[in-house]
Amino acid sequence: MRQVTVLLNGTEYTIQEMRSRDNRQWRAELEKHFDELARALDGADAVDVTDGQALGNLVRGLSGKLLRSVDIICNLLVAYDGKLKSVVDDAYDSEILNAFTAVLGLAYPFGGLLDQLKRIGSQLPRT
Repeated sequence: MRQVTVLLNGTEYTIQEMRSRDNRQWRAELEKHFDELARALDGADAVDVTDGQALGNLVRGLSGKLLRSVDIICNLLVAYDGKLKSVVDDAYDSEILNAFTAVLGLAYPFGGLLDQLKRIGSQLPRT
């Protein structure tokens, strides 16, 4: 089991990796939020930026999600580790973003695998 130490409101907190089933459920919740953002971006490349109404519709579709993004990240962080519930309200947004990035590393633990692949690749003979 892995763990990360994060800094929130000047205090260090240790977050433990969830078991696979719990991580899967947490990732599904994260995916819902990304799906909403992706749906809002669907067709953005086809928007005529000279058409004020079309541009306004695109901005309205994105603004709610983007303006609430830190709140969503707070909720996801607390969902990953409930002991942070009493902490996030007094933490700085930059600390919350850093902690969320660390939690993503626990939920998607590919970093160690990538390091191993790099190490193996560096040992292969060069041609």
